[in-house]
Amino acid sequence: MRHATHHLLALGAAVAASASAHAQPTFELLGVAPQTTYPASRGYAISSNGRIIVGIAFTASDQIRAFRWAREVGLKLLPQAGDRSLDSAYGASDDGAVVVGYASPINARVIPVAWVHGKPTILPTLPGAPHPGGTAGDVTSDGRTIVGSLRPNGGSSAIGVRWRDGKVEDLSGLPGDVTFRGPSAIAEDEHPATLAGAGWDAVGQRAVRVYRDRVSQLGDIPGAPHGMEQMARDIGDDGRRIAGRSSSATVRSGEAYLWSAPTGMVGLGTIPSVIMLSSAEAISGDGRVVGGLTGADQLYVYRGFIWDPVHRMRHLDAVLDAHGVDRQGWSIEEVNSISRDGTAMTGTALNAARTRGEAFLVTLPPWCWADCTGDDVVDFSDLLCFLNRFERAQDPRANPIDFFYCDVAPD
Repeated sequence: MRHATHHLLALGAAVAASASAHAQPTFELLGVAPQTTYPASRGYAISSNGRIIVGIAFTASDQIRAFRWAREVGLKLLPQAGDRSLDSAYGASDDGAVVVGYASPINARVIPVAWVHGKPTILPTLPGAPHPGGTAGDVTSDGRTIVGSLRPNGGSSAIGVRWRDGKVEDLSGLPGDVTFRGPSAIAEDEHPATLAGAGWDAVGQRAVRVYRDRVSQLGDIPGAPHGMEQMARDIGDDGRRIAGRSSSATVRSGEAYLWSAPTGMVGLGTIPSVIMLSSAEAISGDGRVVGGLTGADQLYVYRGFIWDPVHRMRHLDAVLDAHGVDRQGWSIEEVNSISRDGTAMTGTALNAARTRGEAFLVTLPPWCWADCTGDDVVDFSDLLCFLNRFERAQDPRANPIDFFYCDVAPD
């Protein structure tokens, strides 16, 4: 009963703390590049502490620049890394001193770049080889470890790499049950930190986890065909949960999933629409909140969602509307990144005419995980709810959502 006692105490303490969970959510557009002829931007990543956002801003319809946003200074374009290069930023350290992404100089290959204190630096290639091109996709919160990919022959085949304190390491030869192609995200757990990414087997691209430098497939959503290209998009800070997209027995165009070792790959479903699909693009550092996009009522139109084990999948627009937030006609197209505690997120919002996209910051109240029933009141019914879910969670494969809830919340 040690676990039950712990959660009983947490539940009681949460009653006193629950008032703070009713702070008002906010929706804020981050702006566009100055003097642009094409006013659009996209938010690709938010720092773990929720203070820094990076992405791209258009300076013309065919010209993009990497940006870094902070509350104190607003949206600022980062210096170009090459001659008239098209640059993009995909990750940032907590203090914003290190931003990673790629640059595409005119008449040259895409190259991995880190902006350190605002200065662009081309990340080193493998020893003995000319720079083959590639991208930097994620960075740890302290800015010391960067992961990405290189293309050693300048072609379409990429290999995974890790830069640690400026030194590059080839990850293509890591042992495991699939050939590792490259990481998409890095955890904060240990050295070497756990990675989420892609591998290849005889069928095609597989979602993988790299733990202690060994590559393992994540499996499939139960009942799904083994064949559709998979993606592992993001990983929690402790490396125990991964979110992405995979083939599905129930969602024709692919389904968002949440993976853990006890549960395997669990489909998160979608929200009914004409175009049935969902894709998880982000997970909070604490592993509790997932974000991404779903299909909508017409082709190539998407709607951003968040998912948690109490409320399940909800469009972020609906969450804001329920709290009376004025979106001024803008709608959330995609949620691309979530802070460590799940209360801040970024992505792209579209105007009412769907002719302009802009990076956004949404903040939500602190999550009250003791509110097991999701009715915004912590009472005896939440205790009964938790005990029921705790009992079911003893079989993670049969009751994965209950396991996801009880494994981390409330604590």
